[in-house]
Amino acid sequence: MIGPMRDGADDEPLEGDIGPAAPPAGEAGAARAADAGAGTGSAERGAAEELRRYEREREERRRRTNALAGRVAAVLAALLLAFLAYDSARTAVEARSRGDEWIYPPLVIALICTIALATLIARAVRRVK
Repeated sequence: MIGPMRDGADDEPLEGDIGPAAPPAGEAGAARAADAGAGTGSAERGAAEELRRYEREREERRRRTNALAGRVAAVLAALLLAFLAYDSARTAVEARSRGDEWIYPPLVIALICTIALATLIARAVRRVK
């Protein structure tokens, strides 16, 4: 059972703790203020500049990752559209040879997929330039 708190008992380290107890909140703030007043302005500016540099590097990595993901998605979409256009055109040819309807379902789908593929390729070429 935990007994009543003694004055200053919170300064004692707990069992298994390593190192000194943390100073009370008022003392920690005073110690930081003393450190800041002791000519660490350039150190703070250096730390702030380092944080800005890390942020710029992180933003650049994010942009590169997003660009790569966009290229992969565009290639996969192009492959899918090419397959759909090929499959629909082949179906249209087979349907025509059998005398079935070949213009509306298969040929129209093939044309739509071909137009979408051409648009995707045109956008990709325009972005590269």
